[in-house]
Amino acid sequence: MYEARSGFEPTEQLDLEEQLFEPRIPDDGSPGRIIATMVGIVGILLLGSLFWSAVGALFGALGAASEAVPFGRSAPTLVLGPAATAAPPTLTPEAPRTVEPTRPAATAEPTRRAEPSPTPQPQATPTVEAAGRAPWVLLPLPAPGSKVSPGQITLEARGRGDAAISQISLELDGAAIPVTLEQRSDSVWRAAASVRINAGQHSAKATVVDERGRSGSFRWTFEAGL
Repeated sequence: MYEARSGFEPTEQLDLEEQLFEPRIPDDGSPGRIIATMVGIVGILLLGSLFWSAVGALFGALGAASEAVPFGRSAPTLVLGPAATAAPPTLTPEAPRTVEPTRPAATAEPTRRAEPSPTPQPQATPTVEAAGRAPWVLLPLPAPGSKVSPGQITLEARGRGDAAISQISLELDGAAIPVTLEQRSDSVWRAAASVRINAGQHSAKATVVDERGRSGSFRWTFEAGL
């Protein structure tokens, strides 16, 4: 074929073959190249977005299925944020300790010999006083503060008590005089004495004792004159 065409050199034949069988790559800076590159990038981004959307939907479906199936799950762990983090403890300096001097061990005291306890002595049991009141004096004569005529008079007093009366004594101006006792009732006795008195003021005293040993007394005064 090349031989039929005369006038061409072998070098020109090689250049023609390279042009026919090796197409030239368009220039990188051409608008078509830029547009194609951008379209490719956008396509890759769209495919990646669709892929991750599909992956997210798949994991969401798996999570919903695991929530529906009652499998045993561990308790959720609470993660504290920076605000809930406990503040570091404040270190308080300790006060200096005072070391007490070591005290010498106490010396054991010698064992004392037990002394025999004294034999208890019998004690007298106090006698409980019988119930009731002490006897008392009533109706003294002459009446206290009264005025009588000088001469022979009757001095008397009565005693009464919760127990029987055993004794009644009379005194005139500090001297005891003999009396006559007379029982007037179960609890009343009368003592009387006949005496002579001079003009002036006189004092008398009556003392009464019951059968239980209890006593009572009464002192009074009267006057003798015209």
